[in-house]
Amino acid sequence: MKSIVKELLNYLLIAEAEFKKELSNKICQMCEKYAPTRKWHIDTVVKVLTLSEHHVRQDYISQLITVIATTPELHGYSVAKVYYAMRDNV
Repeated sequence: MKSIVKELLNYLLIAEAEFKKELSNKICQMCEKYAPTRKWHIDTVVKVLTLSEHHVRQDYISQLITVIATTPELHGYSVAKVYYAMRDNV
């Protein structure tokens, strides 16, 4: 699972704009269903958000927020992850 998603993320870097939306949402869908850990889920969806150029559906963003909110042990990690993603992609 992890290796497939890693390859899809690599392809997302070079994908054409009209394909990014579909690919981004498919990666998020895979994370929702098959994530081996919540930390991996957070890492992957944040990465998709930074690479997708705003093509991720709102329900996947809401689902990410739910994962973060229901995993108190990852709150600090999640804040740092999102902060650095935002800082590096401004």
